[in-house]
Amino acid sequence: MRFYRKVTILMVAVFLFTSCDVLMQSERPTVFPNEKDTKLCGNGICEGPENPNNCPADCTASDDLNAQKNGEDQAKTTTEDHPLYIGIMVHLEGWQREIFEEEMFNQHVSLIREYADLFEKYDAKLTWETIDIAKASNKWGDNVLLEMENRGHGVGVHADVGGQKNYDCAMFSKELKQMKTALESLGVSVRHASGVVSHCDWVNAMVDSGYAFTTGMVAYGVMSLPIEMRPEEYRSCPSPLACHDTYPPKLEDRLHPWRMHSGSDWIAHDANGKLVMLPSSQGLACYQEESVDSICEQEFTEEDLRIFFQELESAIALRDPNKVNVYYVSWSLGKPIDVSLMEEWLQNIQPYVEDGLVEWKTLPEMYDVYIRWETNN
Repeated sequence: MRFYRKVTILMVAVFLFTSCDVLMQSERPTVFPNEKDTKLCGNGICEGPENPNNCPADCTASDDLNAQKNGEDQAKTTTEDHPLYIGIMVHLEGWQREIFEEEMFNQHVSLIREYADLFEKYDAKLTWETIDIAKASNKWGDNVLLEMENRGHGVGVHADVGGQKNYDCAMFSKELKQMKTALESLGVSVRHASGVVSHCDWVNAMVDSGYAFTTGMVAYGVMSLPIEMRPEEYRSCPSPLACHDTYPPKLEDRLHPWRMHSGSDWIAHDANGKLVMLPSSQGLACYQEESVDSICEQEFTEEDLRIFFQELESAIALRDPNKVNVYYVSWSLGKPIDVSLMEEWLQNIQPYVEDGLVEWKTLPEMYDVYIRWETNN
């Protein structure tokens, strides 16, 4: 009982002290940071540096509360209106004989549809990157890629060209253009390609062949830079396979798209560049291996999931409200994947989507967001 009496006395004392402070504040003279600001007080409008303390003639306590609320709403909008755009690019590779074997082709497209069904269950989006299946689709009469695009997924070229040491750079644009044309023959929109890293000027080769952006950058891409600009560990890469690490290596350097001028300086943004880089993160089945700097075996595991979500949290924290924020992973459909584990991955992303922290996009949609951002900025 004695304890509650002491608490009551203390609360009364705090109330009286606070009330006295409010009265004293009302008696204080009007104070402004500088002489220019004194001209604002007295005009009947609560604006600029004015508040109930330094200009009671114009401002009331409700004005102060409204200003605070507007500031809080603005801060909330800054984060909520700039989600992290997430996605996944799927390389349809490793099925070379499907052009000759209809049964293999049917198995391939069956998996594509199965995975699309799974992603759509969670309103998630895939971006399919390929070239081989285009020829097989024409031969066997099943246009699965056009179906995927009509269902809301993205389509692009996975070129895998230009990475050989003795590659003839004069052939680069021609080959890239042929791949683009072959995929477009299916009726799909083709604006990007991956697998174009080279010692040649791959940036201008892509521009010359009609592409707008590129994806899936790996460390071998630095081989087009002057040797003094290459990171020491990648200065003499023998092949894209040997230097297949995610690039840029730092997460904060691969969350925002940029424009590139040429293969000799592509790591620096050039506002006049004609090709956009959508930097990518690791292979979904490679997070565990990359964390210990070992070769990826493409075995999708619970440990990959754990490390992915750790990095996703970091990516969310690194969002820049003044830029477009992207974060996507790769996956090679060279063999079937553990569907239950993939669904667990999708389920665990859902809370981030529901909280407005991330938003699913195809890679072409990410590019479109970037173009709109450029227009407005």
